[in-house]
Amino acid sequence: MSEYSTDTATTAQPRTERGLERVIFFSDAVVAIAITLIVLPLVDSAREVEHSTTSKFLSDNIYTLIAAAVTFAVIGVFWRDHHRLFERATGYTPLLMRANMLWLLGIVALPLATVLDEFTHRDRLALGIYLGDIVFTMVMLRLEELLLHRANLLSDPHRATPAELVLRWLQVAAAFVALIIAVARPEIGLWALLLLVVTGPLETFLQQRIRANLAS
Repeated sequence: MSEYSTDTATTAQPRTERGLERVIFFSDAVVAIAITLIVLPLVDSAREVEHSTTSKFLSDNIYTLIAAAVTFAVIGVFWRDHHRLFERATGYTPLLMRANMLWLLGIVALPLATVLDEFTHRDRLALGIYLGDIVFTMVMLRLEELLLHRANLLSDPHRATPAELVLRWLQVAAAFVALIIAVARPEIGLWALLLLVVTGPLETFLQQRIRANLAS
């Protein structure tokens, strides 16, 4: 009984630096595998080039190539943001580990969602799964940041204000709007993700304004 109580109390505490490194290494490995899986359907299709020509392969698979490139870029951005967050992390908690596993679930689901979108050619359900997965993955990363913030496990030069934390959900909102647009108008397809390109600089600008106001 006492052993169980001790273990329960221990799990409520932040983990070691070595443990944090293992969480990061594991996350990086999963991302690397997921980003590799994107190209595998193209490799299978490329084997048919011996019975055709390269130009025909490119023309027949143009949407597949674009979708793969978009997913590669999306996973790359997710990894960059995850890397930046955990660069600031000084520890972790069991709840953060669970949130990180859900974030990784969103990452590994992206190659499958990409294949569904490729072979259904802008089907509403396929687009909904693809963009819904992107929204889910973005939400999980923001939740990870909130968990680290609440546990005082971020090495920021200044503690983020509530306004800054809310502002970091701007791109999540933009991704959700992109999801609605793509499902309502399937012909737009993945072009709806351009909303994220617009909101990125806007978020940076507003963050700078908030910090300038705090400094003055």
